[in-house]
Amino acid sequence: MGFRIEEVIAHWNSVAFKYDSSNRHRLNPHHWRFIEGIKHIPPSDSADLSILSIWSRTGDAIPYIRSKLPNAKLYNFESSSAMIEIAKIKYPSESFFETDLSRIDLPGESMDYILSQETLEHTPAPPALLEEFYRVLKPAGRLVLSLPPRIADLHQFTWEAVVGGHGDGPRRGIPSRVVLFFLKEAGFRITEHKAILLLPVGPKWFILFGDWLLDKAPFLRELGIMQFYICTKI
Repeated sequence: MGFRIEEVIAHWNSVAFKYDSSNRHRLNPHHWRFIEGIKHIPPSDSADLSILSIWSRTGDAIPYIRSKLPNAKLYNFESSSAMIEIAKIKYPSESFFETDLSRIDLPGESMDYILSQETLEHTPAPPALLEEFYRVLKPAGRLVLSLPPRIADLHQFTWEAVVGGHGDGPRRGIPSRVVLFFLKEAGFRITEHKAILLLPVGPKWFILFGDWLLDKAPFLRELGIMQFYICTKI
């Protein structure tokens, strides 16, 4: 991918202090990843379920996950130690762990669900991370994966130039056809591939209209700045 994980970690450690405030900007589509992603995890009160959230950042996915799985064992993995320290203050009852995005320190076949949002484009070796996802998922377990397509690199550059924010650090958007190939090579069965945020800013009705267009015109899918891949371990 043209960068090292040490560069990724250094960037996120350096901006952790302003991550939450930057993502409160009214035009920022940050939370849409959680709104869409959690739709693909069925609700359950069971305490026997286990879910991996990666990256967990400062814990923004936690309220969405707990709305569906209030009693599940939740493992929040993050590469930035500074992000983890902030998340521990926000969510003192949750568990957080470090990862270099090449190895996940969990037993094989131990997770029922993996929620991985806007992560794969930040790892220097995407296939290796997907192989780890496959390893830790239980048979028939579900992976909910989201990341931007290559075209979103331009969107990110424009956003940072106009609005500013925390920056995205070393990353590279991956075309959806390549992501689909990586997933199949890792052993996953892809049950759904969809995109959201064709129109990523504006009033809610405008954003939802863009998502409606993506549903009605799949040929526009690569223009949606968040691509979702719902996968099952086979």
